Amino acid sequence: MTVMAAITPHEQNDVVPGQGLSEQLKTIYQRISQQYPFLSCIGVAATDKGNSSLQLYASSCGSISSGKIPQAFKLEGKNQTPLVVEDMSIFAGADDSSHPPALFQSGLTLPLIADDHTLGYTFFTATEKDCFTPEIIQQMSVYSRVIARLLASEKRTTENLRTAVAGILQLNNVNEAESPAHLRRVAEYSKLIATECAAAHDLDARWIDHLVMFAPLHDIGKVFIPESILLSPDRLTNEEFEQVKTHTLKGRDIIDHMITSFGYQDELHYTNMLRNIILHHHEAMDGSGYPYGLKGEEIPLEARIVAVADVLDALLTRRSYKEAWSMQRTMETMQELAGPRLDPEFVEILTRDPDELVQIRIRCAQE
Repeated sequence: MTVMAAITPHEQNDVVPGQGLSEQLKTIYQRISQQYPFLSCIGVAATDKGNSSLQLYASSCGSISSGKIPQAFKLEGKNQTPLVVEDMSIFAGADDSSHPPALFQSGLTLPLIADDHTLGYTFFTATEKDCFTPEIIQQMSVYSRVIARLLASEKRTTENLRTAVAGILQLNNVNEAESPAHLRRVAEYSKLIATECAAAHDLDARWIDHLVMFAPLHDIGKVFIPESILLSPDRLTNEEFEQVKTHTLKGRDIIDHMITSFGYQDELHYTNMLRNIILHHHEAMDGSGYPYGLKGEEIPLEARIVAVADVLDALLTRRSYKEAWSMQRTMETMQELAGPRLDPEFVEILTRDPDELVQIRIRCAQE
């Protein structure tokens, strides 16, 4: 097997600024696969905020985009020794057997180290057995160091975005209608839904992490709505309800200002997701929602998820115009709303285990 020349410093930086890690991995994969056609995929496993367990963070291919790391490529603990799997057939029937076997005949796992910190690991999969020679391992190690720098940079960017989001969330402190516990619960319910449907919708850990970060901002536009309306114990007049409906558009304006002020880029910062949640979480599956009357899958996935989480928490929680509903009544109402208003798939996920919902409410009340 012929080994190509090592990559140059220019090639190490040959990624597009503003791209997310998955897109950057695809760029790197395209370069490597020209040299090594047997390479089938590159994946990155890393921890997310508040979770010490490793998850699939990004990949260059859709075949492992559901968040499940192939068992054969896992490094235990902070192991910094390369792991070569010469023949993947020994893992036949393992918990990663759903991955296409033709793509995973062999593999290489390398640690991701930046600034003397182990961030996780990257794995390279191949369509041939016994193909990761010492020379190729050395070459992949160079790419692994490039990927480690990209991962470290993206994590710093994400933390900066978290800080910006936290600052905007402080606006809710002037609005008693949105309690911090409600915002935490909507985020946790949204995470539960997204985690359960990750395989069906090809959601990776980064997508879910940003969903959880952004879900609490869904009603940020209500800071412009008078509390006399938001906290009214009476049924709103048509005029008052029309005023409430403007919070989606006003919230979008807040976020657009943030995007402009901080110079955030859509692909890297998931700002399209953030805008979609704020703007579309009151759309309805039958088109009767607002602000644009979108129907079904015209409504962005993230907005459909947050809508289910938001409605469930509203029913279970005491509001100025209602007492908290029982779990049974809430479950029955959610089923009635599935289809005309809410996405049935996500209602089914969120209502299948009421005890888990109770535990989420307990945890969020203690934070």
